[in-house]
Amino acid sequence: MRKQLNLIQFSRVIVPLFVMLLHADAFMVNYFGNGFPFLLNVQKSGGVYYFFALSGFMMYYLYHKDFGNPRIISKFLYGRWIRIYPFYWILTLSVLPFTSILLGLGTGQNKEMGTIITSLLLMPYEIEPILPPAWSLVYTVFYYLMFSLLFLTHRLFSKALLFVWGFFSLLFGLQILSSSVFIVNFLFNFNNLIFLSGIICGYMVTQFRFPTSLSVLSVIFGILGFPLSWLNTQYGYVNIDLQYSTTFSSIILILGFASIDLQKEIKLPRLAHFLGNASFSIYLTQFSCMSLISNLFGSSPIRELPNILLASILILSSIIIGSMFHVLIEKPIHSALKKLQAKRQLMTSQLDPQVKG
Repeated sequence: MRKQLNLIQFSRVIVPLFVMLLHADAFMVNYFGNGFPFLLNVQKSGGVYYFFALSGFMMYYLYHKDFGNPRIISKFLYGRWIRIYPFYWILTLSVLPFTSILLGLGTGQNKEMGTIITSLLLMPYEIEPILPPAWSLVYTVFYYLMFSLLFLTHRLFSKALLFVWGFFSLLFGLQILSSSVFIVNFLFNFNNLIFLSGIICGYMVTQFRFPTSLSVLSVIFGILGFPLSWLNTQYGYVNIDLQYSTTFSSIILILGFASIDLQKEIKLPRLAHFLGNASFSIYLTQFSCMSLISNLFGSSPIRELPNILLASILILSSIIIGSMFHVLIEKPIHSALKKLQAKRQLMTSQLDPQVKG
């Protein structure tokens, strides 16, 4: 039986929190006149890179014993589909009229049918999705498809394909190879290496036991790595790209959290567990929430509040609203579709005795 990874579960909050901090700063600059000086030149938080690595880790941890079993592919892909698409579709269709017509939260391109279709399907496209945070989901869906290759019967062939994919992603990431074709750059992006590094993390923690002291140090340095990367991007202390430094921080943070989880039973407060579960809803809704608040109150006396209070209002409001979406929409839909999946598996197993639930 797989062990519940409580620290890893809570770490999912890192993604929306880091992203929200950068988004809050951007909205403060655009709508309230000023932001945090130390984030002036920081365009990305690195939180999404942690999400890519964590996705690779969790997929390996949950499914590595099923490699080479093609029967698991449909179950795996359906489980991923119900996790992302239904809730994402509801959000996208809900905000579409506002982003394209009423509040001016998006661009005119949001009205184009090509953007709408590719956004709903989470297909790679040169224009970002209607929900801006969903750009990362486009990669995530692609990673699910690539990971499903490991369930094929010919495991050596599927691993060879992933190795070649990772190798060319490295060449493109280091700009040894380049292309002006969008889809080529998407297929062989440095982000792919972040996802693959998460798979390697999964392999390492399931095969090796790390000392607790080393794991704790990994967590400390992993967490510190993100704000230090922001400061380095702002002030240029060391010539290293934020994507590289936050990717390294993500790797050691996952290794640290997972190693502690596998060796000790870590009990977290119910709120921490809840926020981990609600992280997907919070992540997807936070941009629209901050847009709405900024449009409504950008010219009000609230703009005179200190930066830290403005940022707190934007972030806390986003967490509360995202949590409400999780409780009222995401969780009920996901639970209903999981029950439907379980019922279908039961019917299939009754028809075919060789199929295991």
